[in-house]
Amino acid sequence: MVWFVSVAIALILCGVAFLFGRAMRSEAEPGSPESDRGLIVIVLAIIVFVLWVGAHTALSALKQVEAGSVAVVYQFGEIVGSRGEGLQFIAPWQQVRTESIKVQRARFDNVSGFSKETQDVIISATVNYRVDPAAVEDLYREVGPNWFDILVEPRINQFFKAETVKYNTVDIAPNRETIRNDVKNELAKDLQEYSVTVEDLLIDNIDFTDQFKASIEEKQIATQNALREQERVAQREAEALQRVAEAQGLADAEVARANGEAEARVVRATAQAEANRLLNESLTPLVIQFLAVDKLSPNVQIALIPSGQGIIIDPASLLSGIAPGDEDGTTFTTTGSSTAGAGTGDGN
Repeated sequence: MVWFVSVAIALILCGVAFLFGRAMRSEAEPGSPESDRGLIVIVLAIIVFVLWVGAHTALSALKQVEAGSVAVVYQFGEIVGSRGEGLQFIAPWQQVRTESIKVQRARFDNVSGFSKETQDVIISATVNYRVDPAAVEDLYREVGPNWFDILVEPRINQFFKAETVKYNTVDIAPNRETIRNDVKNELAKDLQEYSVTVEDLLIDNIDFTDQFKASIEEKQIATQNALREQERVAQREAEALQRVAEAQGLADAEVARANGEAEARVVRATAQAEANRLLNESLTPLVIQFLAVDKLSPNVQIALIPSGQGIIIDPASLLSGIAPGDEDGTTFTTTGSSTAGAGTGDGN
């Protein structure tokens, strides 16, 4: 467009100069100075026009196509070809639109969907994609320069709606990877016929309505309270079991102690019985009499001895240790069924 305006201005200005020079030449006599000046004006007008149009054409026709891009060439609204990256010569009356063939990133915020219970689901996603360089011209011809808005954006919304409706609301977040893969596969398959490759699709965020989030929070609080109560019940049960175990241990210890004492009594009784048996076998009447006499206190004055028991004690052996005339001497007397010994100083 600029080139056409520039050429038109050059044509007008140089045309006026050309006509002015021609008029000067026609009015002057041949070979006169006026005729020569008219010729010079004509020549200058032609030279200026050629230089103006040529320079502007050269500057307008040389275009730089950036690396990783393809230029689609339009001529009067019609696509007539495409150019690769680098310095390209494109006619000034032609226009170009560049399309990147590098991996590009597009973010989609607030992609709305529904869960199985018709709860609102809001998803933020990012798509990485690229276009086949050989297919750019056909893509522009069949779909248009705004092909991304026509092909990708509506499919993103459609595929996410189709996937989220398969799950209950509480199951959407745990299954985000499955949803991501399914949407990516569907999108890649749908765009393949347009030579658009989906490199990756990422789910940046999954959100729900404020009412649903409030209900989820209340449910979590109730669940946490229930878990804490269960922990308290479990703790009380553990304490009760511990007390039962302690009581059982004390009871077992008491039983063991009683069994030990009983066994000890049995052992002592058995030992005592054995000792009594051995003692009974070793005792004779004479030994018993000897032990009885041996146990008498040195200061005994009276001893009652039962009669008829076969006890024989020689008073002389008892009195042998008393000197004649000792006032504290000892005398044994037998009365009734008993034998008595009385020790007095008169010797009776």
